[in-house]
Amino acid sequence: MKKIIIAIVLSVFMQSVFAANKNMSVDPSGWKLENYFGDSLVVFFSGSSCTNGRLSFPSNATVDDKNRFWSLILSAKATNSKVFVIYQDNSNCTLVSFASID
Repeated sequence: MKKIIIAIVLSVFMQSVFAANKNMSVDPSGWKLENYFGDSLVVFFSGSSCTNGRLSFPSNATVDDKNRFWSLILSAKATNSKVFVIYQDNSNCTLVSFASID
C-alpha cells in the first residue's frame, strides 16, 4: 500500500515538473476576466486545456503584469484583434507569456 501511495505522489509531482507549454493565437472576445481580492486575476472561456478554459497567473506575477494583461485583453476585445498566449499545460493553466498580434 505504501508503494502505491508513493507512486501516485511521484506521478502527480512528475506531471507538474514536466508540464509542456501550449500556445494560442485567439480572438479574446468571449473571454471572461475575473478579478478577485488579493490581486488575483483569472480568465475563463479562453479555450485552454483547463476546465472552463481557465488561465491563471503564476504566484510571482506582479500587479503590473496583471494590469498589462487586463489592458491587452480589453484592447483586443475593443478592436477585434487577436492575442498570443503561452501557458503551461498543468492543473492551473499557468500563463507564461502574452502578446498582441498586429
